[in-house]
Amino acid sequence: MSMISDKDGRLIRDHFKKHLKNPVTIDYFTQRESVLAVPIQQCEFCRETGQLLEEVAALSDQITLNVHDFVAEEGKAKEFGINRIPAFVLSGKAKGRVRFLGIPSGYEFSAVIEDLVDVSNGATDLSPKALEGLAGLSKPVHIQVFSTPT
Repeated sequence: MSMISDKDGRLIRDHFKKHLKNPVTIDYFTQRESVLAVPIQQCEFCRETGQLLEEVAALSDQITLNVHDFVAEEGKAKEFGINRIPAFVLSGKAKGRVRFLGIPSGYEFSAVIEDLVDVSNGATDLSPKALEGLAGLSKPVHIQVFSTPT
């Protein structure tokens, strides 16, 4: 069963067609499913997050999805700054990367769609005043946004 409805899929596909200007890569870090049920070691929402990202990537030929095993590719996870799963990183024309931890459900899903566009285009819709303030920074800044579905 699809996580994205046909109607929403068409809307997102049209949005991507209009707004994605350059290729974007999604590097998804997950855990291989085990035949043994060991609850303490299972990644809650990894399967659902993977399915959702596959469906999003299928909506544009500008999006490439790379799936990484968090344990087997520990070095790659560290390179991307990933220390828990499910997690994914968006990379493209933008100077930096956007990392998401957890499943992007609810309002977070629309943020992922817009972040894909921003990363593709290497630009955001920040105000000129905000861009001016950011241009004055002399050291790298690590920004984190936390949200919950409740």
